[in-house]
Amino acid sequence: MGKAALIIVDVQNDFCEGGSLAVNEAEEILPVINSLRDKPLFDCVILTCDWHPLDHCSFAANHPGAELFTVKKLPDTGVDQMMWPVHCVAHSVGAAFHPQLKRCAGDLIVRKGLDKTVDSYSGFGSAPEKTELLQLLKDRGIQTVYTVGLATDYCVGSTALDAAKNGFETYVVLNACRGVAQCTTDSMKQKLQEANVKIIQSTDVP
Repeated sequence: MGKAALIIVDVQNDFCEGGSLAVNEAEEILPVINSLRDKPLFDCVILTCDWHPLDHCSFAANHPGAELFTVKKLPDTGVDQMMWPVHCVAHSVGAAFHPQLKRCAGDLIVRKGLDKTVDSYSGFGSAPEKTELLQLLKDRGIQTVYTVGLATDYCVGSTALDAAKNGFETYVVLNACRGVAQCTTDSMKQKLQEANVKIIQSTDVP
């Protein structure tokens, strides 16, 4: 298997209960993730987080007349963009990691979505805004990644797909994730399976 990394995706206050873009049952994954990260399997733990400017292109509030949770073609880039509530604004309480998420001094943090014109679901970033995640994994000789966090159908799934695309043996630990909606979660699971990403439970992690 070689060296392995645990990638904890976007376990931030705004995606949990009381947050502006809360994912149902998000808190239920916290003890699962905290237990997983203590396993000797992992040579490193990486936490990704949304870190948006207030004028980010994905915020419906920045597009007069835009409706939440609908897709709008952005006039500047021509990209079809889902309209989200304002969330995970840099340095805000909503952007902070959930207080019950276990963290350690050696954890690596990767911020994404910093460019106001690009929405990056994947921890690897989206062109033209790529993050340092790929280089961090390569520098540490990582060959296998396990992804957990929020949300299965968006940022977790996108991160796992990019990991597989970049040649890593990739796992999604399903009971350590929660999705926004069942239909999009089912669709993402299909994409993951087609990309040879293995969908497992935490009890399957050695």
